[in-house]
Amino acid sequence: MSTFVYFKSSDRTKLGVDYMQFGNTGIEGAERLSTLGQAPDFQLFLCSSIMQTVQVEYSGQIQVNTGKNPRELYAHQNEAIKALDQKNKLPFEGLLVLPTGGGKTLTAVHWLLRNFIDKRKKVLWIAHRHELLDQALETLKFSAYSSLLNDIEKFRYRVISGHPKHDRPVNIKPTDDIIIASKDSLNSGLDYLINNWVKHSDTILLVVDEAHHATAKTYRKLIDSIKQNFKDRGRTDGFRMLGLTATPFRTDKGEQGLLKKVFPDDIIFSEHLRTLITRGILAEPIFENLETELDFYRELTDKDIKAIENFDKLPTKIAERIAMSSIRNKRIVDCYIENREKYKPLLVFAVDVQHAIELNGLFKNRDIHSDFIVAKIIDEKTGATVSPKENSEKIKRFRAGELEVLINVEMLVEGTDLPNVQTVFLTRPTTSTILMTQMIGRGLRGQTAGGTEKAYVVSFIDNWEDKINWVNPEKLIDIPGVEFVDRDIETMKRIARLISIEKIEEFARMMDDSIDTTVLEKLDFLKRVPVGIYRFSILEPSEFDEPVSRNYDVLLYSDTEEAYDSFVNDLEAIFKSIDIENREILTEEELKYLLELTKELYFPDYPFLLGYRDADVENILRFYAQKQMEPEFIAFSERRKCDVSIVARHIYENDLTLKQVTEYLTSLWNDSKSFWQVLFGYNYLYFKKQVDIEINKLIGAYPDLIVTPPIIIPDTVPLESLSLIGIREKDPAEYRDIKDAVFAKYTDAKGFITCAISGFKSQMRRDFQVDHIIPMSKGGLTTLENLQVLSRKAHAEKTRLENLKR
Repeated sequence: MSTFVYFKSSDRTKLGVDYMQFGNTGIEGAERLSTLGQAPDFQLFLCSSIMQTVQVEYSGQIQVNTGKNPRELYAHQNEAIKALDQKNKLPFEGLLVLPTGGGKTLTAVHWLLRNFIDKRKKVLWIAHRHELLDQALETLKFSAYSSLLNDIEKFRYRVISGHPKHDRPVNIKPTDDIIIASKDSLNSGLDYLINNWVKHSDTILLVVDEAHHATAKTYRKLIDSIKQNFKDRGRTDGFRMLGLTATPFRTDKGEQGLLKKVFPDDIIFSEHLRTLITRGILAEPIFENLETELDFYRELTDKDIKAIENFDKLPTKIAERIAMSSIRNKRIVDCYIENREKYKPLLVFAVDVQHAIELNGLFKNRDIHSDFIVAKIIDEKTGATVSPKENSEKIKRFRAGELEVLINVEMLVEGTDLPNVQTVFLTRPTTSTILMTQMIGRGLRGQTAGGTEKAYVVSFIDNWEDKINWVNPEKLIDIPGVEFVDRDIETMKRIARLISIEKIEEFARMMDDSIDTTVLEKLDFLKRVPVGIYRFSILEPSEFDEPVSRNYDVLLYSDTEEAYDSFVNDLEAIFKSIDIENREILTEEELKYLLELTKELYFPDYPFLLGYRDADVENILRFYAQKQMEPEFIAFSERRKCDVSIVARHIYENDLTLKQVTEYLTSLWNDSKSFWQVLFGYNYLYFKKQVDIEINKLIGAYPDLIVTPPIIIPDTVPLESLSLIGIREKDPAEYRDIKDAVFAKYTDAKGFITCAISGFKSQMRRDFQVDHIIPMSKGGLTTLENLQVLSRKAHAEKTRLENLKR
């Protein structure tokens, strides 16, 4: 591994000491490279070093805890395991069917740990969304006890998907005991799965999560490839497949029987919704209807009606009218306000993104803490996307009670556990029995399972039943055998709606200043830690005519770091658009112009970026006007150590006295090399309270929390095997050094950056992206030799062609 470090020539003397001390970090020497045509102001140093390695969370070993698993199963789950034990005497391909909230994942994990992992047999768990993969891994971690695993002390896992925090198929190893992966990633790296893992396995259990999707071509390709490998090796008796679903039926008449073809052994075990309600595991649903008395159906043509009945898809014009209907939306919000104590917390299923935005605005105007989540939002002009992290953080806030209302579009129908939901609002009409079942199921966590005795399902029906046979939610429980009939659901691909990000209003930012509340035990603190900071000072006028120096900090998060980096590197070019002559102070008009230019070029999605502030951009612009230099960037290289749970554990395990605790916390707070003060807004009491909350967790003050964490031994891998985003998460300073080195390689003496494919030239870094020459999916590494600079257009075209090859 090599570390690439860029220094401006003017900074070389100041930073020379640090450079000479690289040996303390394992770097044995440094070799100066040729200039490679870069700008004369820069010098590139290649610091040859011992291979740098980092720990990763997407693969490693789970150590088996001694004792009985604290997660005891319900009677129906134990019955399911007995049925699976009986079926497993011979090869099988069948389904486990439990209603939403019935514990499909936990049941399957308990069974496979005892029958496969403990017997050193392989397991492949596949799903279609990365959130389901994370849920499966968490269940696996917290179920690894010797009561289920008698013969092994630890086992290996690997999580694979297209998400930056997960691994890639190219890294699959024969020693992996369980692989948890998205079906799309495995299909794109199918050769690695087969050659590196399947062909080395005598027995494999394939678990298909949300198995009603398994009739899709991508699922069938993956399943057939694995089965064919076993057949080619004469080991057909070594393949087993278990599908997990709450809705094993399809409604498209043209697909009758397809699910049975994928799972020929049919349903191995199922439990009725009514049984779990009777046992208190699921809540008793109370159905209520609110007639909106709006006649949207009058605009429907015969073609529209047929499309709705076949695909459960509202015509765009009707969806837009519903979304923008102020009368209908007001009635929905009024209904909640009038029944607030009875209905909260509330989960709303909206028609589309615009509808979610409108409802969210109305709830907030009534002083209701609400927010919304969507499958995907893409800006048509810039191609920028809203980070998936925002959705997961909002779900956490809803679980923690910080949000009273959560509005969602095509998100919370599968796999997401929301035990605190009291009421579900169905504001979107549907003809799909499966969609209706999944929407209602989100609110049915019963008292025995930590939920409520009753749950409200409020349906907002408009006057068009005479045109279309919409699903009546009251029939959900009373349809005989509805959960168990193979009637096959529609295979409709849901295309992400392309909308303009600028049109979204009142989208709640991720910045959370509730650190002094009582629900922090459910807050994932580390995710709010910045990746770095710009620190600088500006001379400002004072009332005594003598300028005073004022310090400024600009915090950078994962969402904003890339944009800020391009912005700061392009400051010289940006200032060419105005002429400030010999002045150091920008006029108000100039500052406003530069701010708007910067937002347009670098922060087009600024309303949705964690911690973004116009004032931060203005301060950097003012600083550059005075100093004609970039502000100093300080990376949070120890970011992962900025976790108050580590501080709390030190206090708890060492049994410190009150005086010792005070001295210890004070020393941490005043340590000039740490960032505690910045993280907590220079408020020591916030820091102290967060530590207290973490200590309370350790002493068991929160009985609903599992105090004893699983013992995970993460894999250690070469840093260069991570993506650039992965390196940024582990070491922000290293990430910036590598990126700077790549740009320098493609920058000429005049400061022009050249696209490696098209030859396009520009002095603006924002016009380019760093790209792997050999894709990481094919084994390419994040090294200078394998990185190039492409224009955004060339990068998009290269990606398109690579996807076509797949």
